[in-house]
Amino acid sequence: MLDTWTAIDFETANNDRGSACAVGLVRVSGGRVLERYSSLIRPPRAVDFFSARNTAVHGITAADVAQAPGWPEVHRDIVDFCAGSPLVAHNAAFDMGVLVRACAHSAMARPEWDYVCTLALSRRTWGQLADHKLPTVCAHIGHVLSAHHRADADAEAAAQVMLAAMAHHGTTSLLELSGASGLALSHLPAGAAVAAPEVGPEAAPESGSERFGRWQSQARAELPRADPEADAEGALFGQVVCVSGDLESMDKTEAWKRVAEAGGHPAKNVTKKTGVLVAGRNDHGGKSAKQRQAEAYAARGQAVRVVDEAHFLALLGLGRA
Repeated sequence: MLDTWTAIDFETANNDRGSACAVGLVRVSGGRVLERYSSLIRPPRAVDFFSARNTAVHGITAADVAQAPGWPEVHRDIVDFCAGSPLVAHNAAFDMGVLVRACAHSAMARPEWDYVCTLALSRRTWGQLADHKLPTVCAHIGHVLSAHHRADADAEAAAQVMLAAMAHHGTTSLLELSGASGLALSHLPAGAAVAAPEVGPEAAPESGSERFGRWQSQARAELPRADPEADAEGALFGQVVCVSGDLESMDKTEAWKRVAEAGGHPAKNVTKKTGVLVAGRNDHGGKSAKQRQAEAYAARGQAVRVVDEAHFLALLGLGRA
């Protein structure tokens, strides 16, 4: 009956989702909290650097995790703690992304997971709220969230949001809740042990032939579809977003994926529908043709914004919902 589940929350060291630096878990069965687990994490070596932006959000530094267990040990603890139960998370796309990327950076296989996003569930349950960020929903249900962006506190909050939603819909299991709310359980398939490419400061420089091959691959790649369950109050929800040039924090395919997860529509070219152009780095250092096109549309009155990478990351809300 799926009446046992585990709320989960991750914090990350930098913009790469695989840079897990803290996790909180809350296991619930029969409507009661049974057990809690939390740990700092030493991020995988490829992404073991801390950005000032992320530290400003959660307060965790490299010194804090120097003696913490690494991802393989913590991942084993997570699997053992959850014991096959579904996961619950607020903005679950982020936390599932952490599981995928951290395992990839560690060349580890991962099990399959069923999961529910309490952000999407909150929108279906309390549509009258101004937004459905975790502090807003917690205030509505009467749960005191005293340490937002601390993994154990946010996992506890996600658990309480789920329990409040179950009470609202008169259900006692995730299966019943799915039927009552119309929000189906999501599924993350198992993953083989395939290493992710290095993205840290020590990554090897890209050759001209490698760059050309990457551009060809991106040109052929299929764009992901916007997630209709994303936060409708998010800055990129419903926006057509084009990325020009190269980004330092992620490759273009990852940027497209994150735009789609935020409810935006990634695009390869600037058109009259474009709402945001992300101006990345290019070889000649000047404005790209896409940026000049976007500025021309803007001069004719089109509501298109040209933003740099830092602004793009802020629009994505990588500091968490």
